[in-house]
Amino acid sequence: MKTTRIYTLLALLLMAGGVTMQAQEQRDAERPTGLFECQTAQNTTPVKQPAVVAVEDAWLHYGSDVYGGNLAYVPEGVPFSWAVSFPPSVLQSYDGFTLTRVAIYENEWNMGNLRMGVFYGNNYMPLTLKNEQIFVPTGYVGLCEIVLDNAVEIDPSQHLWIVFSELDMTETYSAAFCYDDNPDSNARWVQMEENKWDDLANFGLWETIQFMIWAYVTDDPWGVQTQLNPIGSSAYPNPGGNMLNICTTLPNARVEVYDMIGRLVHSQEITENFISINAEGWPAGAYVWKVYTSPSTGSGTLMETGKWIKE
Repeated sequence: MKTTRIYTLLALLLMAGGVTMQAQEQRDAERPTGLFECQTAQNTTPVKQPAVVAVEDAWLHYGSDVYGGNLAYVPEGVPFSWAVSFPPSVLQSYDGFTLTRVAIYENEWNMGNLRMGVFYGNNYMPLTLKNEQIFVPTGYVGLCEIVLDNAVEIDPSQHLWIVFSELDMTETYSAAFCYDDNPDSNARWVQMEENKWDDLANFGLWETIQFMIWAYVTDDPWGVQTQLNPIGSSAYPNPGGNMLNICTTLPNARVEVYDMIGRLVHSQEITENFISINAEGWPAGAYVWKVYTSPSTGSGTLMETGKWIKE
């Protein structure tokens, strides 16, 4: 009799285990996989925290500051967006501040043009667009700073969303990420269908991934702004008209200017700390300028880049 009870108990346990395994297999089958691919970082040097104007100002971001790799959505022709959101619990400390800049980690995997949008929304999707502009990859390796065309006042009653979208809808590995042992799901939002956002962890990837998107908030939006690159190059007036002035502390440098579809419109050696470029024939719009360490075309190291607006 005791032996029969033992066999019966074992049978019940095996049946329960089988049901559990079947349920787990069903959940795994329902979870989409194989939609994303990663490029692993070769250089894992920590990202240096940018300086700020005052202790009250801040670069809001998630993650451990150690670049881990880049993510791509595999199927071509399918829109792909990724984002971070900052909840009211984070924004409460910055009531009355203004978002003036966004930074994204850029490297050799960033090859396609991106759309950057600043939204307010709820805890699962962006809703109200506050600023939108195009970001053209510059080739710079590190955090690339984007000055907002329209500064956004912080509203601590809503979620602040920073969204990047691929414009070319190709597999370009644009979404840089870092790892964190104490992850936050607000740092790994992805979208492949309109008005449908999901946690990246639901696609079978590591929950420790955090997208490398930063947001700069300040209580003095008209004051001197922080720069991610300490070289000190600048373009002014910005916005400007028929004259683009470039000032740099680099000796024997070269400046190149590109339009928003990546065409080189001007290249010039910089033998002094200041040059003026005649932009009279250029169409109105946004341009990207790049300063290199060498005056020779096609050589040198990219030291600083920025955007200039011609009105």
